[in-house]
Formats: sequence, structure tokens, C-alpha cells
Amino acid sequence: MEKTELSKDQMKILKDAFDAFDIEKKGSISLEVIGTIMELLGYALSEEELKEVMEDYDEDESGQIEFEEFIELASNYVEPEEDYDVLRAELREVFMLYDKDGKSPIFKAEPGQPAN
Repeated sequence: MEKTELSKDQMKILKDAFDAFDIEKKGSISLEVIGTIMELLGYALSEEELKEVMEDYDEDESGQIEFEEFIELASNYVEPEEDYDVLRAELREVFMLYDKDGKSPIFKAEPGQPAN
């Protein structure tokens, strides 16, 4: 898998997504959450593959993925040509599937944009 150089817009969206998935606001997300995100984005990973992801990206070996580690991981799955609106919409859709009760605000509408 080839690593993508992320734009400032992509980084902002990924930060918003990370913060939304970090429901406990610990500054990290679990392997289980990473698996859910990957699956909802169309990358169904086996338990063994998820363990490999953790081995590859959990640099501090905390058992959690911190933001910088999340960026490294995401850079291998985000398309370079993916623009701000497309990436934002995809991650918002993923989070809406994850946050079934709709209690966590994510990707609030920006001025001039409808809140999908």
C-alpha cells in the first residue's frame, strides 16, 4: 500500500474524525474502533490483519492509536486526489453509522453548508 502525502484539508478532516471517534477524549482510539472505521470505509480486516496494523502503527506500544499514529495509518488509505468535501462526506457517513444513537456531534455544518 502506498503512502499518500496528506493536504492541510485532509489533515483537518482526519483530526475531526479522530476527535469524534475518541469518544472518551483520551487522545487515543482502540484497535476495535480502528477495525470499525476500516470496515466502514470498505477495508474489512481480519483479526490478524488488525493486530498487524497495531504492530505497524502503535509506535509507543500503548495498545491504542494516538493521533499521529492515526495519521500514519490514514495516509496509507486516503486517496491523494480525494478532496476536502469528498473525504469529509465519507468520514461523516462512517461516523453516522458508528454513532447509531446520534449523540456525538461530528462534522458540524460549516458556514454556508447544510448539516447533512
